Amino acid sequence: MKKFVVHLTNKQRQFMTEALILDHVAYLRNLKEEGVLPFCGPCVDGTALMILDAPTEEIAKEYVEGDPFSKVNYYMERNIVEIEEANIENNFLLGDVLKYLSK
Repeated sequence: MKKFVVHLTNKQRQFMTEALILDHVAYLRNLKEEGVLPFCGPCVDGTALMILDAPTEEIAKEYVEGDPFSKVNYYMERNIVEIEEANIENNFLLGDVLKYLSK
């Protein structure tokens, strides 16, 4: 499974309603229960981040566009980028960097 970071920007506060936030939270809860959403949250600069587990970028985009926030363009810009997790198990991708440097 691939990981994608979604950066949500250009918030349109005028679209916020109680119904919208309730639908958004229900959608996030569903993604979390399906094991698709390991992390999400607002940033102090007024943007928001999501990390999605999906087999392809197209599927990740479907998850993002299925969010009630996306349906009303609450965040007008939704940038999706695939990431490689650097962790202890893969030695923080040190092998990849050393391989690149040896070329």
